[in-house]
Amino acid sequence: MAVNRNWAGLLAAIVLVMASAMPASADKLDDIKARGKLLVGVTESSPPFSYLQPGKGIVGYDVDLAARVAKALGVAPEKIPIINAERISALQSDRVDLVAVGMTRSKGRAKEIAFSYAYLDSPHMVLVRKNSGIERITQLAGRKLALVKSASVDAKLKAAVPTMQIVFFDDYNAAFTALANGAVDGFLADKMLLLWFAQKSGHPADFTLMGDYQLPRTAGFALKKNEPRFLNVVNQILLKLEASGEAVKIYDSWFAPVPRTFRIQPD
Repeated sequence: MAVNRNWAGLLAAIVLVMASAMPASADKLDDIKARGKLLVGVTESSPPFSYLQPGKGIVGYDVDLAARVAKALGVAPEKIPIINAERISALQSDRVDLVAVGMTRSKGRAKEIAFSYAYLDSPHMVLVRKNSGIERITQLAGRKLALVKSASVDAKLKAAVPTMQIVFFDDYNAAFTALANGAVDGFLADKMLLLWFAQKSGHPADFTLMGDYQLPRTAGFALKKNEPRFLNVVNQILLKLEASGEAVKIYDSWFAPVPRTFRIQPD
C-alpha cells in the first residue's frame, strides 16, 4: 500500500510539473496578434454603418471604427461579409473576431455575445413624408409602416396602433424608396440611418421624424462571449479615440451636419 501511495504521489508531482511547464491557453487577443489580422464582420446593406459602395467595397461608420481598433492592435483589418442572421453564429464559431454593423446592444443578445462600450446612441424612430400630414403615431392606424426583414415593432407600438400594417423590405434602401414614392406611410429604423437616407435623397426637407415615438437604442461592436481581455482592450481603444477627438471626426465624416449628442464612455 505504501508503494502504491508513493507511486501516486510521484505521478501527481509529474503532472503538476508538466502543467506548470505548458504555456497558458491562448485567448482571442493572442490569436489576433499571432494571425496579424482582425477579422471584422461587415454587411453590404446597413448604411451608413456598414454597406457596399461601388468602387470602394464595404465602407461605413462602424467599419472605420473597426479599422482604428485594428491599427491600435498593430494588425491589419480583414472584412468578412456576413448577413444579419449570421452575426452571432459568426462570432461563436470564430469566423469573425468582432461584428461592426451598427448592432443594437440588446439584453437578449448579451446572453449569447458580448458588447463593447456604445459608440452610437441613436433611438429607433419613424420617418414620414412632411406633406403626409402624419404627426402622431396613432395616425398610422390602417396605414403602412416599412421595416427591414431583420427588424421588429416593439410591443408598446403594436398595442398603440393595432391596425397598422407592417410591410417588410429586403434592405433599408428599398424601405426608404417605398416611403419616398408613397408606397408606405412611415419608415421605422435607427434615427441616424433615417436622417442619413433623407440627406442622401437630395431633398431632406421633404421628410420629418415623428416626434411622439422613440425607442432607446445604443450600438457597439459585438464580440465573442467570455473573452474579457479582448473586450477590455477594445473598450480602452474606443475611450482613447474619444479622448483624442478621433471618434468625433469619424462620426462627422458620416453623419454631419447631424449633431453628435453623445460621448463614448464606460457603461
